Amino acid sequence: MEAHAQREVPLHSRPASTVTTKVLQVGALAAIAAGFIMAAWQMVVAAIAQGTTAVPGIHQTLWTPPEGIWSVVFGVHHFHGSFHFIPVFGGIVGHMGNSLIVGLAGVVVLTAILGRRPNPVAAVALGAAYGIAVQAILISWIINTQKIQTLYSSTPRWSWWVGHGIFGMTLGLLAGVLLRRNDAKQAEASFPAR
Repeated sequence: MEAHAQREVPLHSRPASTVTTKVLQVGALAAIAAGFIMAAWQMVVAAIAQGTTAVPGIHQTLWTPPEGIWSVVFGVHHFHGSFHFIPVFGGIVGHMGNSLIVGLAGVVVLTAILGRRPNPVAAVALGAAYGIAVQAILISWIINTQKIQTLYSSTPRWSWWVGHGIFGMTLGLLAGVLLRRNDAKQAEASFPAR
């Protein structure tokens, strides 16, 4: 018995922390929802604006934002003003993948600063700041180095700042509410009512 009690479980076979797992689950859900809302925002703004893009003869449409994402990787010849399945579908998948990664990182930052039971108002404010920082770093400094700026011109430039603010606010709100709800459920399970 003593030999069995002293044997340690190898690090690689230990289960992940419940808190970390819950933060990642909440982060994934919040990131996907925030990415979806931002994508809808960008596509609707582009459809309404119908301004010119960086490609002569192509105006902003409902389809230019996802095609702009796809064209960053696969070239300007995938950027159209009309619906083309592969660039639209690929752009949406790329955007949602980016949203998941950036959103998970945002929820980790949020919980590191505000704790595992963040106040939703503080989470929204921090989320908005995070979204604006993502815009400044990811879009303004990295993506805008394209020779022909298909992505940044796929919607009005101001809409990217607003869209990333919306992304961050949604991320913060959902993460804050869901983490508080989870913490309340955990507390209730630990101390059941008699």
